[in-house]
Amino acid sequence: MASKRRPYWRTIGTPTALVLYRTVDRWRYAIHFTQPSGITDGALSDPAPSSEPGAAQAVCHQMAQELTHRRLEVLWCASDEPDWWNGTVTSAGPLPPA
Repeated sequence: MASKRRPYWRTIGTPTALVLYRTVDRWRYAIHFTQPSGITDGALSDPAPSSEPGAAQAVCHQMAQELTHRRLEVLWCASDEPDWWNGTVTSAGPLPPA
């Protein structure tokens, strides 16, 4: 009997924003979703916290694409807070076929 469960990435919403910030021991992130709304967050295992923001942004972007199974275009900008960056998802590709 075939399972009727949908893959997790079909149940999460469309990503709208990424938040990236540096702590003493690692880079941390949050991904905001809409329809249905929600947030996922965590820590990046790479790169090191001493690395450039661009390297962490690339890893966060790739992780968000893998999580959502979509091609994302993200526009990054520095926040008013030190060591914080905000990424706006300007385009989220379609979900792959079931």
